[in-house]
Amino acid sequence: MSSSLKWRVIRDGPRTGPDNMALDHALAVCFRESRGVLRLYSWMEATVSLGRNEPARSLYDRSSAVEQEIEFVRRPTGGRAVLHSNEVTYAIVVPIRALGGPRASYIEINRGLAEGLSSIGAAVTVTDHGEVLSPDAGACFGVPAPGEIMVGEKKLVGSAQLRVGGALLQHGSIIIDGDQSVLNRLTGNLHDVVHPATLRSVLGVVHQDEVVFGIIEGLQHVLGGFWEEGQYLSEEREEADRLERHRYSQEEWTWRR
Repeated sequence: MSSSLKWRVIRDGPRTGPDNMALDHALAVCFRESRGVLRLYSWMEATVSLGRNEPARSLYDRSSAVEQEIEFVRRPTGGRAVLHSNEVTYAIVVPIRALGGPRASYIEINRGLAEGLSSIGAAVTVTDHGEVLSPDAGACFGVPAPGEIMVGEKKLVGSAQLRVGGALLQHGSIIIDGDQSVLNRLTGNLHDVVHPATLRSVLGVVHQDEVVFGIIEGLQHVLGGFWEEGQYLSEEREEADRLERHRYSQEEWTWRR
């Protein structure tokens, strides 16, 4: 169970969208039994990530995105579109049954995230209601799903999962500041504008390092096990390079639907 896992924490800097998605996917491909990985990172450019099966090809004004210096990438995981900008992004990889399976893992990981955010003063809750929506149901932060992290009635953290062989990947966005209205402007839908909760709206000035420290502490407390700082392994870097070249940097993948 989780108490026996050995955890490696990777604190990464800003990277491009294809690089970030390739690294998350590679950590899952190269997972090891009895090992967990927590990766915390940010984005070099404002980037819209699309869910694995989300329709997008004819929905976005790509020329407008170029003018606004907004990039696109398609995630390995499902779910709906997210604008990544001023946030902390997390990725967790564990053996598929280490935390009790996908659903139980989702709940436990979000409990850890919520505890970490509470420790820095954010009044968050983990919702026990919500909707499981189809991939074409709009922005990720528009409607919460059961088990997600909220501030009041607004979603603060958006997460998605993928099973890769014997590993489970869960990654998601913890919004520090900003909103998701760029998605509306790029799709021409100016009616259902999404305004997620932000850490700045509830805490005032908040620094990324403070969020990272709180997240690590909260996950350590909830998930247990032995934790240490680490770096990418050589096989993880090689797999990430391959995935970036052949999938995440390819227009055919990004605009596959």
